[in-house]
This record gives sequence, C-alpha cells and structure tokens, in this order.
Amino acid sequence: MKSLFPELEKTKVKPFVKWLGGKSQLLRMLNKYFPEELKNGEIKKYYEPFLGGGAVFFDIMNKYNIEKAYLSDINEELILVYKVVKKNVNDIIDLLEKYQKQYQKLNGEKRSNFFYSEREKYNKNRFNINYNKYNDLWIPRAAQMIFLNKTSFNGYLD
Repeated sequence: MKSLFPELEKTKVKPFVKWLGGKSQLLRMLNKYFPEELKNGEIKKYYEPFLGGGAVFFDIMNKYNIEKAYLSDINEELILVYKVVKKNVNDIIDLLEKYQKQYQKLNGEKRSNFFYSEREKYNKNRFNINYNKYNDLWIPRAAQMIFLNKTSFNGYLD
C-alpha cells in the first residue's frame, strides 16, 4: 500500500503539507545565501515569520545546530497543525492512517465524494475551534487539514 504521507516515515523531517509559494525546490539556491554564522554554528535561534509548509525551517533544522526555533504564520489553521504535530504527533499519525485506509478503499467518484464531504465538515467546523487554547478538538482538525491538503489538487485526488 502506497503511503499518502511518506514524509512522516523518513528520519530527516521534511514538510508534511504542500503550500503555495513553498521553497522546497529552491533550497539548494537559498542555502548559498545563508549567513556564515549559521553554517559555523554561531547562530542558535531561528525565527520564521512565514512558515507555510516549512521547507526552509526543516532544511535548517536538519543541517544546522539550532537550539530554539520561533515559528509563525498568519494562517491560524496552519499553526494549529504544527502545534498538534509538536504536542500529539502519535495521535495525529493514527488519525492520518485511518484516513489513508478509508480513502484508499475507495476509487474514482467515491474518493472525490469522500474528499468533498471531509472538506465540507472541515469548513463548517471552523467556527467551533478556539485557536488560542489548545484542546483535544485540535487533533482531528489538524489531521483533517493534512488529509485535505494531501488529497487536493496538490496531492493525490483522482
């Protein structure tokens, strides 16, 4: 069975969502412009104001000795996902595996209907989320967002 979430299986952490304006394909070029202090291990803190899919963040964390990272983005849903991954990674993986099994049993129009049904639930529930206080509702919300991201036009939807 092909995994919908292969990046969760790797030892080096990589972006787990596709994001408009993502930098994954530009990393080799961007690395040339990183400060020498970063490359020499003198920079210990990383500040990311536009996290998105996190390509630059994950690349830096995999290559350099950063002790503390401060991540932000204007998209509250995206930050919710990162907080859940940080705090409850096993729970979110379990939910994503359930999505994967359910989705892969379907084909064609049934997959499409499942996707649109999940998207409708996701959109309707946006007003039930308190983005300022972590709670158990965040876990399925984050899994749902990752699933939708992976199965949308950027992902695997047929």
